[in-house]
Amino acid sequence: MSRIPTFFMGFVLGGVLVYVALHYHVVRADDGVHMVPKMSSDFSQSYVDIRDFGILEWNENRALAAAIVRADKEHLLKEMTSSPLRRTLDGVLESLSGSRG
Repeated sequence: MSRIPTFFMGFVLGGVLVYVALHYHVVRADDGVHMVPKMSSDFSQSYVDIRDFGILEWNENRALAAAIVRADKEHLLKEMTSSPLRRTLDGVLESLSGSRG
């Protein structure tokens, strides 16, 4: 009889994990783990370790960088303050939501 509650607990836990993987980036940074809402629902980049990211890595992960900026967690983008990629992200976000102001 104890197998049925265990099954349902696993079912619920699996559903929660799928929901989180579809809707959030779990980002490992120098100051801990952050949940950043995704801009599109898919399973890509569900967990990303950004502790050693440089300009090249951010350039390859533009969707993640845009989601971080949109979530007002810009402190995670330590090396991007004056890069062309940063200006591009600002332009993309302004076109998506009007003005960032």
